[in-house]
Amino acid sequence: MTRSPEISQAILDDVKAVVVVTLDIEDQADDLGPETGLYGNLPELDSLTVVKLIVALRKRFRIEIEIDEIVGDIFDTLGRLAAFVESKVRWDPVGGVEY
Repeated sequence: MTRSPEISQAILDDVKAVVVVTLDIEDQADDLGPETGLYGNLPELDSLTVVKLIVALRKRFRIEIEIDEIVGDIFDTLGRLAAFVESKVRWDPVGGVEY
């Protein structure tokens, strides 16, 4: 299974959409990009909303996230979070990402 070292734009867009809805920051959506800082930079993202965000990502992408995988650096930037999600989704070599 070969993947591009870059994050899939589709996954980045979907992760961004989940973040925007979960944090209720629709007014900031246009300003969010891969380098946007999340935890510590967005006041809406605190320990409680991290849990809500994990639940939302699990539902949206149909992925499993183990408790020991929830480390602070995956919430550093939107790009890191998207890369983490991308590492968890199933990959269909014929059809691409399957979520």
